[in-house]
Amino acid sequence: MGMFSIWHWLSLLFLFAVAASLVGLIVWLAMRSSKAPGNPVASAQKRLQQLEDLRAQGLISDEEYARQRAAVVTGR
Repeated sequence: MGMFSIWHWLSLLFLFAVAASLVGLIVWLAMRSSKAPGNPVASAQKRLQQLEDLRAQGLISDEEYARQRAAVVTGR
């Protein structure tokens, strides 16, 4: 009565495997969602606004602005 049968051990092993799998899945989903890019349109708009500000302040030339703007628009 004090000893576990093989079926008890296998049941415990299965329960631990399921628990470990669930923890792994939760961690994987959390890591995946943190790496997901934001709204690409909003990011492009933000970058274009930054470029406008830099050009308005005279920190970049019109040629550099045009080159960087083309890169943002084409997604490079």
